[in-house]
Amino acid sequence: MDAIGRNHIGQLVQRQFLEFLEKFRVRKEDGSPDSEAYYLAQAAKMVTEEKKTLYVKMSHFGEVIKDEVSFDPDVLMSVIQNKYMIVRDHLHAAIPQLLDKLEGDELQEKVKKARGANETEYVIAFHGMPGTFSGIRSLRAECLGRMMTISGTVIRTSDIKPELLVGSFSCNECNRVVTGVDQQFKYTLPQLCPDPRCGNRSNWTLLEFDKKGTRFGDWQRLRLQEGELEVPAGAMPRSIDVIVRGETCEVCKPGDKVLITGSLIVVPDVPTMMNPADLKQQVRRALTRTDANYAGGGMQGLRGMGNRDLTYKMSFFGSCVESNSDWSKDNAGEDIRGDDKPHLSQADRDKFFKISERKSDCFEVVARCVAPHIHGCLEMKKGILLMLVGATSKRTQEGIKLRGDINVCLLGDPATAKSALLKWTSKFLPRAVFASGKSSTAAGLTASVTRDMEMDQEKVIQPGALMLADNGICCIDEFELMDQKDQSAIHEAMEQQTITLSKAGIQATLNARASILASCLPRNTYYDTTQPLHKNCELTPPIMSRFDLMFVMQDVHDEGNDDHIANHIMRLHRFGEEGAVKPTLSELELQRYIRVARSFRPRMQPASHSRIIKCYLKLREDRVYVRGACGVTVRQLESLVRLSEAIARIHLSEFITVEHVNMAFELQMNTLKRLERENIDLEGFGAEEPPAEEAPAAEEGAAPAAPAPALRKKITCSYAQYQRISHMLTRHLYEKEGAGEEVKEEDLFAWYLEQVEEDIKTEADLKDQEQLLKKIVERLIMKDRVIIVARPSEDPAKPEGRILVKHPNYPVGEVVGA
Repeated sequence: MDAIGRNHIGQLVQRQFLEFLEKFRVRKEDGSPDSEAYYLAQAAKMVTEEKKTLYVKMSHFGEVIKDEVSFDPDVLMSVIQNKYMIVRDHLHAAIPQLLDKLEGDELQEKVKKARGANETEYVIAFHGMPGTFSGIRSLRAECLGRMMTISGTVIRTSDIKPELLVGSFSCNECNRVVTGVDQQFKYTLPQLCPDPRCGNRSNWTLLEFDKKGTRFGDWQRLRLQEGELEVPAGAMPRSIDVIVRGETCEVCKPGDKVLITGSLIVVPDVPTMMNPADLKQQVRRALTRTDANYAGGGMQGLRGMGNRDLTYKMSFFGSCVESNSDWSKDNAGEDIRGDDKPHLSQADRDKFFKISERKSDCFEVVARCVAPHIHGCLEMKKGILLMLVGATSKRTQEGIKLRGDINVCLLGDPATAKSALLKWTSKFLPRAVFASGKSSTAAGLTASVTRDMEMDQEKVIQPGALMLADNGICCIDEFELMDQKDQSAIHEAMEQQTITLSKAGIQATLNARASILASCLPRNTYYDTTQPLHKNCELTPPIMSRFDLMFVMQDVHDEGNDDHIANHIMRLHRFGEEGAVKPTLSELELQRYIRVARSFRPRMQPASHSRIIKCYLKLREDRVYVRGACGVTVRQLESLVRLSEAIARIHLSEFITVEHVNMAFELQMNTLKRLERENIDLEGFGAEEPPAEEAPAAEEGAAPAAPAPALRKKITCSYAQYQRISHMLTRHLYEKEGAGEEVKEEDLFAWYLEQVEEDIKTEADLKDQEQLLKKIVERLIMKDRVIIVARPSEDPAKPEGRILVKHPNYPVGEVVGA
């Protein structure tokens, strides 16, 4: 297409686009158009805020009423998409014409002042392209000049630098000035001096301070890498350079998952402009050879005629950068750590606050929604939920920062779903990075300094996994396989949440405000309950003290638990996601719930203040509770404060109560102290005792006595399950006692079964729960002395009619049997 044809198309598009900006109105909920033009209002706001970019949504072209305009909106949108680089300058030129349509003397005065400075700085940024985005791998030469949207992860950003957009040049032969020389992504000189007596083509001087003819602008280069879901099996992820200008600079940072709307361009790649030390050997040999060495070689292609080697490389010119909310699945997600205020429908708001009002099991209900395809692991899911919610970061008067992010470590036997929990967490957050300890180094986790060959050998900082996960979570699998020196490199990042670089002449302190979720195997593959924790893992005491929670996941051979896990896995294989148990909150609802919870800033109450001190003192006094070889330090006190605040956030509470502190203390105790305890043996308690009294009668015949051991099933429960059920029962008795009501044992059983009716699927499950509950109540009465019998049953045939009350010396929420 010649210059006249391009100019004709550009003017036609400019006139129709200006009409679109003047007449488009957003439709209301009832279908009627708004009284105010949408883009005129945006232009007025742009002038008021002294901005230079007008954002246009591409889907608005399809909402235009065709009878109100003199053009076809579909044709205009198609021309803008297919001929974007041709009509781009004409689209920008429509903004000053739109500003003249604004009403108001004050606005017109601001418009006149802005246009007097430089009206060519106004730009149009398109976003919201219809259809799906394009992958970096699918970019081809046929896409040059078209408007499109690409997606990926920003892995590197350069500094903001000046770029010559339009230049004025002075001829060094005749001093003639040539103005209005457009620069298209490279330094472009005038082709020929306009003086017919001169004929100069190369000897020019740039007039840098000619404000009318020379214009500079800010530009920045981003390195965009395709997402992990777009990389084919066995292939390396590809990346592309993205050039952004003006107000689009510094919009994103390394680690952001973004959508960039713009056009694919080509820029020259001249090897002779590079340092010979950085060129390939054959290219360097070709550039440095002399004619004398090749005197008899004859003509060597175009190079022999004096032409230089010139190749081109593809880049992407981005006009609009926006956050990508489609980071994990086909369904849109929500950034739970976003800064903007969450917007909820009334139905979601009512549902969330209804869950938060369930004081007894709110924490467990929300925790079960974490990784619903993984059976069990409720304690670990609670820890991951607390890590997702986090606490509030604080700063002392001396400027010392107290982190609010929570670090969690999963120490477990093989095949206990450690990696599955890490993978789910990395997919749940947009700023989450998954790394493997075996293939990770200190520089790969923190940062490194490299030379950028395309930026004049400038030293740049290459971000590592912790920097890319800033304001997110870094999941490190096989943590025990990392070298000791690599583990020590993240000491500063785990506590101070910064990374200090002192290398290659660069002294910098970088932010690494990320939580760390690590998983590792025990020293001898399987956890040895006879050894303390620090002898079961390869972690150093400084690393262990920086983890707020450490969970041990043991592969316990239990017939009932194995049956539940097997049925759960088989349902997933047969029916897919439909076979899994539907959680209370879907993944999108869980993201919104966590985002609402993070908007709360709970405050400490005097009662909870003193309770935290007592819990810390108890940890220090307890000789059994030894956190590795370093013991209990002040870091565990800070961890207790963070956990309490996170639990208060989950309950959507404005205050940290004593109950929240007790939950945090119990979770912190269970992560380690529970490991030295075996499962609670419930034999000798409960309603199974009366049949045992018939054993002497059976001694008369040896035959019937033989099968008795085979019929008898040993009943045990885990330590955490025993504590949870005990706390539920004692809390219910305490509340009824405060209301002045008596509680019979049968009423207590009926209340508990109502609370866990969601977990009871068959009649056999109901019988197991009843038998387990009877034995736990008997143990609480006979051994732990937590519950006492206030009055026996009036009917000897119905012993479950006795009245039960909580022991007056037992505080609600205390560890039972500790």
